[in-house]
Amino acid sequence: MSLAEQCEAIWDATLAAERADDLERLAQPLMRLWDGHWRLAGIICSEYRAEFTWVDNDTGTALVEIPLDDPLAKWVWRTRARIEANEGRNIHITCDKPDGTRWSGHLHDHSVERRADGSQVLTLRFVHDFQHTKSYLIWSNPFFGPDVQIPRTFGPVPGPARWALKLPLLLNVMREQMQQHGWRLPDDPLDPASWLGAVGLDMSTWSVVVAPTSFAEDLAAGTLWAVPHSRFRYWFDMALDILEDAELSVRCRRWLEGDPPPWPGAPRLRHGVLVIDIVNSSGFYSDTSNGGNPFDGLVRTVARFSEDFIDTIEEPIFDPVIPDDYSVPGHRRTDVTTPFVVYFDGPETGIETSKFTETAATAVQVVTGGHSMPGVVGAPPLNQGGAPTTRLSRRRSVCRNTNGRRSPGRRNRAPASGRSHRRFVTPLVSRNAAGLARRQIQCTRTELRLVKTVRVPGRLAGASVHHRGNDGPTQGLS
Repeated sequence: MSLAEQCEAIWDATLAAERADDLERLAQPLMRLWDGHWRLAGIICSEYRAEFTWVDNDTGTALVEIPLDDPLAKWVWRTRARIEANEGRNIHITCDKPDGTRWSGHLHDHSVERRADGSQVLTLRFVHDFQHTKSYLIWSNPFFGPDVQIPRTFGPVPGPARWALKLPLLLNVMREQMQQHGWRLPDDPLDPASWLGAVGLDMSTWSVVVAPTSFAEDLAAGTLWAVPHSRFRYWFDMALDILEDAELSVRCRRWLEGDPPPWPGAPRLRHGVLVIDIVNSSGFYSDTSNGGNPFDGLVRTVARFSEDFIDTIEEPIFDPVIPDDYSVPGHRRTDVTTPFVVYFDGPETGIETSKFTETAATAVQVVTGGHSMPGVVGAPPLNQGGAPTTRLSRRRSVCRNTNGRRSPGRRNRAPASGRSHRRFVTPLVSRNAAGLARRQIQCTRTELRLVKTVRVPGRLAGASVHHRGNDGPTQGLS
C-alpha cells in the first residue's frame, strides 16, 4: 500500500472506532426487575424517566417512572399478591451499560401519580446496594453469641487499610450467613488460598460475600496502614474516616449467573449475591498525577506524610514507569498511575458543570468526662459553674427581696389547721445514694466552651472563662 492508501485506511479505522463509541454511548441500558429471591420478573422497556446515581462511599439513589398500565407496574403495585405467590416482599433492580458497569439496588418506595394530561405513572425509588454495608454491626466478639462478648472491644487490628477493614466486615458477614458461632479460621481469613482448609467457608448459599485481599497482597500494593477498632459500632461509621484518609472506595456489585468471576479463582457463588470490595482508585499515596502544564504534560507524583502525620507532601517521580497495558492495541481504560487527562475547574476547562459546597461551623462546646477521681479532669467547684445539683440533693434556697431582707417563706406562715404543718414524706432514694450521685456528677462532668477571640492591633488578644452560672453571653473579650 502506498502512503496515501495507508493514511486513508487509518482514517477509515478512526471513523469506524468513533461510530462504535457513539453507538455504545447511545445504547439503551438493560434494566431488569427481580423478585425477593432474585428471579427475573421482567425487563423495563416503557420507562418515561430513569436516573441512576453513584455516590462514592455512600448510598446512591435511582428513580424510574413507568406507565401504570404496564404489566411490571401492576406486578409491583400488588404487594400482597407477590407475597402470596412466594415472590418475596423486596424488589431488586439492575441496570447494565454496554461497557460493563452495573447499578444494583432494592426498592425503597413506590407511588402512583395522576398527571395533568390524564396519564397515570408509577414512580419507583431505589437505593443502591451500598446501603447493606451500613447495617453491619461490629460485634466485640463475632465468634460467640450475644451473651458472651469478651473482650469488650473488637480490635485494634493494625494492618494495610483494605485488609484491616475487610477483616471485621468478613467476620460479621460470616456471623450473619452461617448462623453459628465458634467456627475456626485460618491465619489469614482474607487469603482465598486458605479458605479450603477453613471450616464452614462454603459460600455457595451466602447472599453477601467479601472479595478477598490477603495481608501480603495489600502490603505489596502500598496501601496506607490503619488501626480500626470498635465496640458495637456500625462498620460504615468505623470505616468512613479510614476510607477518606487512605483514598479508598467501597464497591458493591451484584453477581449474576453468566458474569465473569468476581475475583480470580472465586468459588461457586449464589445467583444474585452481593460482592463487597474495597479498591484504591486514586493512587494518591502510591503513584498518580496531580498536576502539570501544557508543555511538559502531566507530572506524576506520590504523596508522603509530613512530620506531624497530618499534612501530606507531594513528591515528583522523575523516572516514571509506563504501564504495560498502554502498549496493548485496543486497550481503552486508564491506569490509576498514569491517567490520560486530569480535569481542573477554571475559565477554560473540559468541565461543563461543577458545584462547590461549604458547610458552616456547628458545635460551639465540648463536654468531656469519665470515671476520674475529683480534680483529675479539672471540674470547677459547685458554685463556679460545676455540675448542677439534683432535685434530691438540692437544699432549700433563701429568697430575698430587692432590699436584702428575707422574704416570708412557708416556715413563717402558720398552719391552716391546729395540726402541725410538718409532714413525713418518704424519700425516693436514700440520703447516701443521693449524695453518691451528686458526687459522681460533680466529679465526672466538665463543660468547655469555645470562645471567639478578637485581635486588636497593638494589644494582646485573650478570652475570658465563661461559667454556666452566667446568664448573658461571654463578656470580657479584649
